Amino acid sequence: MHCLYFSRLTRRRCPGPAWPFLHSGAWKLPNQADPNMRTHSGRPSSRAGFSLVEILIVIVLAGLMLALAMPKLRQGLVMRDVKSARSALANMYARARVNALQTRKNSTVHFSGSQVWVTAPLGTVPEGDTVGAVVDLTNAYGVTVNASASTITVLPTGLANMPATVTVRVTRSGKSDSVMISGYGRLQ
Repeated sequence: MHCLYFSRLTRRRCPGPAWPFLHSGAWKLPNQADPNMRTHSGRPSSRAGFSLVEILIVIVLAGLMLALAMPKLRQGLVMRDVKSARSALANMYARARVNALQTRKNSTVHFSGSQVWVTAPLGTVPEGDTVGAVVDLTNAYGVTVNASASTITVLPTGLANMPATVTVRVTRSGKSDSVMISGYGRLQ
């Protein structure tokens, strides 16, 4: 080993083989571990990864953490579905309002159970044709819908034709949210 150190300092070649002590078998390279080598604790070093007990402890801890987090996760998913259903209702009303402003004809938002859709008079059909798709909020978000009116008519001016505020409430697993549409058609 001193030959390598000497050769680096003097930039000369060492006489003889660079690692003469390796040929005798008395020395090993630093990265070759001896299986009988003892660690600081006095036990022989192990070559295995994890023991069965260590793996079971990790699995039990992961299960406990999942069990503690599951109720919060479930509540979060329920609230996400309620908020998404509320957004879908607001989008349906916005679709009716935009359609009324663009076509200069009345548009109507219909509520029947958990289904919501928009109609507008197109051509010769007096009751109107469906604008967009019929959305079933129970199938899409798992919520129940309770509307204080079965229809909301939006005038070509963008205002709603209602004497009072209409409230549409969506509920799932005790969590609820609502959309309120004032008599002037303002979404709250």
